[in-house]
Amino acid sequence: MTTHLSRRTFITGLGFAAATYGWAKDFWNDKKPSDWTEDEIQQMLNRSPWAKEASIFDSATHKGVSSAPYAGGIYGSPRYESPDGKSLPKVGGSKGWGATVRWESALPVREAMKAAKSADADKNYIIALVGEMPAASVPSDDDDAAERQRKLDVLKESTRLERKDDPLELQRVKIAPRTPLSPSGTLYYFSRALPLTPEDKQVTFVTKVGPLEVKCKFTLRDMLYHGNLEL
Repeated sequence: MTTHLSRRTFITGLGFAAATYGWAKDFWNDKKPSDWTEDEIQQMLNRSPWAKEASIFDSATHKGVSSAPYAGGIYGSPRYESPDGKSLPKVGGSKGWGATVRWESALPVREAMKAAKSADADKNYIIALVGEMPAASVPSDDDDAAERQRKLDVLKESTRLERKDDPLELQRVKIAPRTPLSPSGTLYYFSRALPLTPEDKQVTFVTKVGPLEVKCKFTLRDMLYHGNLEL
């Protein structure tokens, strides 16, 4: 089975996604990153094939609390707050918790954030969970070795990248600092040792933060950047 997707398949897939999810024309393939507008950068980071609003279920209240109708579904526009005079994307609010799941290691996301590729991104798929969510209990340098391992074990039990075969398991986590383009959040690392391919078709990020169960589905045929699958 080939891992190559034809240009025709690529264009058809993105055209369907744009019509379904309200994306603008695929500017990321038509324009140089240096020519992306501020609105296009925000679209890449918040509502694009690489960044979607999570579906959230509150197990404490037994109901969904996200404004996303379903994982990988149709997304509302992010709400912006600027407590310090700078607009920062924050999804959700009046409808309860809300978060964006973003492939931080993907080339178009890194270009939108003007971030160089790191050794971590060479070895891992890095996914950011940002927005109005309680903070994940992330291991820190202030913890002793036993406490760091305990926190990581808890996160590993509830976090994975689901695909048609065996899921990719969480390797490590760290805090995602706040930037002018994004609020703070949590970074989740999954090894590229068993890489995702177009044949996987879809992948779903799953985690749990306190009583909140978080899921977000991505369609791999939509995540092509200049003809290459970029994750």
